[in-house]
Amino acid sequence: MKTVLIVEDDIYMVRAYVMKLDKEDGVKVESVSDGEEASEFIKKNKPVDLVILDLMLPKKSGFDVLKEMKENKLWKGVPVVILSNLGQQEDISRGKELGADDYIIKADTNINEVIKKIKKYL
Repeated sequence: MKTVLIVEDDIYMVRAYVMKLDKEDGVKVESVSDGEEASEFIKKNKPVDLVILDLMLPKKSGFDVLKEMKENKLWKGVPVVILSNLGQQEDISRGKELGADDYIIKADTNINEVIKKIKKYL
């Protein structure tokens, strides 16, 4: 069974992804709701198969979490898909420079398109 970590502070969005992935594909979903929780998860748990990462998070930004992941020898190879409302080219470029595999702008994408991307990386 594949495991996805969703780092997202919108509980309704997390629930929607959990329901879609768990029901349709038997994917185990872990979730944390802020940047500090994400950092702690990375330090205490073995790597997952994919991380879905928001950038605008309480306590610590997604950019900081991504940087920590890529500096951690166990986690650096885990694919990361940024899912954010930050759609400026500079944000997209920064995310990719820090090691994100993909960048999805929430407002421009529906849940089914995101699920297709998740399946692609799993």
